[in-house]
Amino acid sequence: MKNILIACCSIFLFSAAQPKLVTQKMVDGITVGMPKDFVPMSDDDIANKYPSTKKPASMFTNLDRTVDFGLNISKSRWGGADLSILKDVFHATILQSYDTVIFIKEDLVNINGRPYARYEFNSRFDNTEGYHYLLISILAKTLTEAETDKEKLTPGNSNHLLIFNFYCAKPYQATYQPIAEAMINTIHVNTKQASKAIPAVIQPQIKGLKSSQVLEDQKKRSTKAK
Repeated sequence: MKNILIACCSIFLFSAAQPKLVTQKMVDGITVGMPKDFVPMSDDDIANKYPSTKKPASMFTNLDRTVDFGLNISKSRWGGADLSILKDVFHATILQSYDTVIFIKEDLVNINGRPYARYEFNSRFDNTEGYHYLLISILAKTLTEAETDKEKLTPGNSNHLLIFNFYCAKPYQATYQPIAEAMINTIHVNTKQASKAIPAVIQPQIKGLKSSQVLEDQKKRSTKAK
């Protein structure tokens, strides 16, 4: 009886510790579990809090506007599928973005079948301290997928980066750190659908004839001359 009581109490405490999350769609093909009070951020809030030449693909905040979670899709494309190199590049970028950075976690992880570079850290910039949980993935999860599934992906979009970012001010870290961890582990990405959410890359028009066409015309002229 005592063992049963202890087991029931353990289950209750474990359940109570797990935040209740609701599945939200960030863009087509990408869903994340979030607390019930998280709502899409207005365009004005995004412009004020995250001024940039490129608007985030999706941005959510809690009702108090003290905690944010967003998705950015890079303008540029990563030239390969090596996440370890990508992780080092973003490590340097993070260090350059703040006055002080203290990493809590920095590694490569697999979440729901997708590899990510993960950074959990505290930052200090201009006397403001923050807590961040950042995940970065290449849309095409592997080089093989990028090469073999081209017909399934929107042309030119397979190597864009998906950047998930949870942020709150340092005083809220103790409350939201376990929530951030739980949210991150609910991320699901459907590569094919997500590819369509990225504006198609406009390929530059080639002026004049292609080299193959020039050679073909030369052959035709040569044949006629004979």
